[in-house]
Amino acid sequence: MYLNSDAWMMKKIFEISDCALIRMVNHLFQTEYEDREYVRKEWKESEAISVCMTVGCANRYEFQLRRFGGCLQICAKDKGCLFQFEDAVEHSAVQIRDPQATYFGKNRKEAYCTTLEFAGHGQIVLPIYDITLNDRSAWVLEENGLILFLPFLFYCFAAEAEWMEERQETLKSFVLRDIVGALHISMQKGNLTVFDVQRLKQCCRQMLWRTLPGERAMQDLEFQDLLLRALDADIDRLERYHRQEMKKARNICRER
Repeated sequence: MYLNSDAWMMKKIFEISDCALIRMVNHLFQTEYEDREYVRKEWKESEAISVCMTVGCANRYEFQLRRFGGCLQICAKDKGCLFQFEDAVEHSAVQIRDPQATYFGKNRKEAYCTTLEFAGHGQIVLPIYDITLNDRSAWVLEENGLILFLPFLFYCFAAEAEWMEERQETLKSFVLRDIVGALHISMQKGNLTVFDVQRLKQCCRQMLWRTLPGERAMQDLEFQDLLLRALDADIDRLERYHRQEMKKARNICRER
């Protein structure tokens, strides 16, 4: 039942800037790609939604979104260099599952690996991470380099059972403080551009409307308007940024 919504949102968040995608890969896989590296994406849809990113022309990383025990799970795989796979013996890949779990909040990241054997040429070990999200903390998600998956936290919120009188304040804090605040912090770190922040706000706005349309708090039109305005694109900020960039470009032209 979630496949169409999940595929729709995955495509939207992976259409964000290449810089943001590279920063996520660097954080998860401890790589050091520069922000201007070439990025190409290929999509797969079956029982799970996945995107394979090629970074720097040859190195590949796959991100898969799936449902796991009622929770949302992100599987992030280092697929190695395209040419390594072409040269490898067909059945040389060995997947070693000895999960070492790391917890961040209620979330869990399990690490294991795939080993490629090359006859007479040693082996290559490629890390794989299974990240299970059942904590709606936007701050924790940002700290762990997964800010792009922020819109999916509304699923965690929707799954929580809380007293009705507390629900409205909890949702208000989640949107106005956690989501907006985490996006701002990520932009300050350079992990998101000003355009990325506005796109993710729009994604969160759309996900809010898709996952919580029946929420009693959302039937209050004043409250509904407050949340939707908080997640709307900040046109004034985008215009200021555009003017600043144009000014920089004119100064560079004058110097030349």
